[in-house]
Amino acid sequence: MSGPVWRAEEVRLSVAIMHHPVRGGAADRIVEACRPLSARIVPDPAPDAVRSPLRTAKVAWAAIADGATHHLVLQDDARLVAGFADRVADAVARRPAAGIALYTDWSSPQNSYLSRLAAVVGSPWAPLSPMEWTPALALLLPAGTAAELAAYLAPIPDEVTDDDQMIARFCRERDLPMLATVPHLADNRGMPTLVDGHGGRHHATVWAAPPTPSAAHWDVDPRTDAALAARSRYRRHDEYMVQVKDSRCLIRLLRPHTGEPGGNEFCWYWDDWCDLIGVSGREVTAGLAAHLDTLDGLRPPPRPAMELWAAGYLLGLDAARVRESLPAPLAPARDSTIRAAVASWAGSGLTAADAGALDAAGRAALIDLGAAAVALGLRRGGTAPFVAAGAPAGPHGEEPA
Repeated sequence: MSGPVWRAEEVRLSVAIMHHPVRGGAADRIVEACRPLSARIVPDPAPDAVRSPLRTAKVAWAAIADGATHHLVLQDDARLVAGFADRVADAVARRPAAGIALYTDWSSPQNSYLSRLAAVVGSPWAPLSPMEWTPALALLLPAGTAAELAAYLAPIPDEVTDDDQMIARFCRERDLPMLATVPHLADNRGMPTLVDGHGGRHHATVWAAPPTPSAAHWDVDPRTDAALAARSRYRRHDEYMVQVKDSRCLIRLLRPHTGEPGGNEFCWYWDDWCDLIGVSGREVTAGLAAHLDTLDGLRPPPRPAMELWAAGYLLGLDAARVRESLPAPLAPARDSTIRAAVASWAGSGLTAADAGALDAAGRAALIDLGAAAVALGLRRGGTAPFVAAGAPAGPHGEEPA
């Protein structure tokens, strides 16, 4: 394994918690969850002014404890895995020079898919998009880099509000490698947002189901990061993501060199574009039909089933191609991790009507189906995909979804 590997005891973490008083005792709960780490609560310096996460982030990123090797900033709507302090130290010891996100949002356009892809590949590290906003709910940087970030943010007007966009710009300008832990070590509690325009439900893409990861879990050859990162560098015309939104499976082309923002909505329906990523729509639907023929029990509703099956199958194919390109073989992903990745698609991607029509058994059947699609895609995966460069519309001339 190339690169430095620190022992966990050599990681000295500094922790700051961004807090707004309307959240009451939320930050106090996080302080307790961080122990034996000593976390400092950083209150909004102007809580009665127009809401601005950036205003508090400036203070939090500057609140680095003396002697710290790394600085972690948490937001007060985070929840943490059991044994959080040890889990984070173990992870940081394996990637001490990187920026590390302990969370990605389950419906983020790119980073959620990159986290799901790493989960299915079997890697504990998901290289994040250089263009999408940085997941700032639980973010860790080397202490020196954190100090540079604090200085970078300081002159930006508070009215900009979005600290995650400014952090992404900082990391992009410095070519700082940004990785997410897989599974995630933090989740969003689902508390109401404090900023206009950021509503909806927010949770982790790949939550860490018990037992939480051991120290050995994070010890993967860093060259694996490069193989996964090649999927989202905005350098090639065949970079794409798979998304489930409004009960539809969509393919998002990154379209490098167009200047489009990382959160653009240029997506196309999977059945119209999947042939350009190396699979026919007939293959996907035939796989679902064959799978349904094996079921004796409950079947999920047809439309959500088709869409989650397509997403899972395309994810499995993509993961198989990445695994082929790895410099060293990885053990297969844990079934629980794959299910967590699929479950967050079901939780974030269905319409309210489709989600409301599922009872607990129906939801479990839908997740079972998505996990089976991933497994089939992994078995059938092969040659790297090709996407036509610069196509302005879908193959039948339709506008983006």
